[in-house]
Amino acid sequence: MSTATDQHNLRQEGARYPTKYRRNIPRSKNGCLTCRAKRKKCDERRPCCTSCARTRRECTWPVSAEDIANKSTRDLFPNQVASKNETSESNGSSQQHTTLPSRPRATVLTTASIPEALESSSSLRASLTFGTLSNLSSNSRPLYDQYLDMTAELLARGPSADGNPFINYVLPLAASDSLVMDCVLAIGGAHMAVLEPDRPQLEVMTRKHYARLLEGLRKALCDDTACPFGERDEDKKLYTLLILIMLCIFEGVQGDNSGAVYHHIRASRHYVMELAAETYKPSASKKTEHIRGFLLEIYAMFALKLSVTPRGLQEENPVTLDPFLDSLEFLSQFKSRGFMLGFGHGLFAMIPDVSNLFEKRRKEELSGSTSDGLFQSYKSLLEKLDSLDASSDVLKDEDACPRYQQSTAVAIYRTALILILHSAFHEDMYKNAELLVEIESRIDKILPLCWAVYASKSPLRRMMLWPGSILASCCKKPEHVHAFRLGLNSNPRSPGGVREAAKAVELLWQDDDPRAFGPRGLNMVMKKHGLSFSMC
Repeated sequence: MSTATDQHNLRQEGARYPTKYRRNIPRSKNGCLTCRAKRKKCDERRPCCTSCARTRRECTWPVSAEDIANKSTRDLFPNQVASKNETSESNGSSQQHTTLPSRPRATVLTTASIPEALESSSSLRASLTFGTLSNLSSNSRPLYDQYLDMTAELLARGPSADGNPFINYVLPLAASDSLVMDCVLAIGGAHMAVLEPDRPQLEVMTRKHYARLLEGLRKALCDDTACPFGERDEDKKLYTLLILIMLCIFEGVQGDNSGAVYHHIRASRHYVMELAAETYKPSASKKTEHIRGFLLEIYAMFALKLSVTPRGLQEENPVTLDPFLDSLEFLSQFKSRGFMLGFGHGLFAMIPDVSNLFEKRRKEELSGSTSDGLFQSYKSLLEKLDSLDASSDVLKDEDACPRYQQSTAVAIYRTALILILHSAFHEDMYKNAELLVEIESRIDKILPLCWAVYASKSPLRRMMLWPGSILASCCKKPEHVHAFRLGLNSNPRSPGGVREAAKAVELLWQDDDPRAFGPRGLNMVMKKHGLSFSMC
C-alpha cells in the first residue's frame, strides 16, 4: 500500500527521471557510429543495426584494436606466421595507435598506418569519432566536414604514392591532438566563409579556432605544450613547423591580403633549415618521417613561388631561399613526393637563380646604378630557360600525372618566369614595342596550353594561379584579357587566395596608368591598393 502511495506521489511531484523507469544498467556506448553521430538509440545488431536498415544508411562500427593489429601484422609480414607474442611485439614496433581511455576497445590510426587501413573518407570519418572529433560542437562539426569533403582535395596539387597527405597524414594526427584539429577546423571554416559570405557565424567560428591556433603556437614556441611526435628537440621543432605551415595554408584559403603568409614562411625557415640539413637524424618513427616530407615539400612550394611573386606591401621583405632548394632531389626519399610539386623539378631548381637575379636588379634600381654583368646574367638565364626541354622535365613515379600534363605545366611556368625576368630588367617594358611583340607571341602560344590545364581534371590545374596571374598581367589584347578573366574566375569552389588574385589582376586591367602592365605593374597596383598575398 505504501509503495503504491509513494509511486503516486512521485508522479505527482513530476520527477524528471523517475527511478522506476531508469535503466538498471549504464547506457551503452557500443552502438554503431551512424546512430551515435545522430544521437539515436541503437540495438547494436551487427553487421547492420535496425535503425540503419530502416533508414537505408551506411552502418559503420568502431574498428577494434585487435582487428587492426592483426591486419597490420599481416600487411607488414605476409610471409611469416607469428605467434601471439611475436604479433604483439611487431605490432608495437611498427604500428602505433592512439587509444582513448573512455573507449578502450576502439583505436584511431596514426599517420604511419593510415594509407593502408583507411581508404575512403567515410571510414576515416568513422575512425575519428573516438578522438578529438567526438568533442566537436554542432557548430564546429561542419567545418571538419568541409575540410574532409572539399578543402583537402583542393589543397593537394598532385598525386602521390601516399594519396592526399592533407587527409592521410593530417587528419589522423588531428584525432589525437587538439591543436592540429584547430588547424583543420580553421582551414575548413575559412573555406566555408569564402564560399558562403552571407553567413557571418562561419567567420566567427573560424576566428575562434584561429585564436586557439595562435595561442597553441605560442605555447609550442615556449615549449609549454605536449608534442605528439616525441620529446626530442627535433620532434618539437617538427611540431612547431607543422603549425606554422598550416597557418600558411590557412592564410591562402581565407584569402589574406595583408602579407601574413610572408611572416609565417620566414618563421618556418628557422625550423626548416635544420630539418632539411644533411646532418639531420631522422626519428625511428615512420610517422614523423612522413610528416617531415610533407612539411618540406609544402615549404619548398611556398618559398620558391613567393620569392618570384610581386609582393606589394611586402616588397622590402624578400623571401630568402636556402641552398637545399637548389635541387628538389631530397624529396625523392618521401612517399608523398609530388603532392605539391608534381612536375618540373628541374625548372623549380632554377627559381633560386631567377629570384637572386631579381633581387639584385631591385637593389640596383634603388641605388640608381646599372651593371653590364648583371644584364649578361639576365640574358644567360633567359637562354637557359628557353632551351629547357619541357617534355623531359617530368616526374616518372608510378603515381605521377601523365607526361603530357606535366610538360604542359612546365611550359606555362617557364613562360611566366621569362616574363618575370623581362619585367625586372625593363622598367619601361610597357612602351618597348619589340618586347611587347615578343610577349604577345609568347602568350598566343601558351594560352591554348593554359586552357588545356584549366579544362582538365588534373590536380596540376591547382598550381596554375601563380603563372596565370603573371601571364594575365602582361595581357593587352582584349581576347587575352577575356580568356584569363574566365580562367581566374572559373572555379566556384576556389579558396580565397584565388579570388584575391583575380581581383588584383582585374584592378591592373582597369588602371589607367600606362605603367600598370606586367609583374612590375601588378606590384605597383598591389601597393596602391594595400595588397600583399601569396598567389600559391
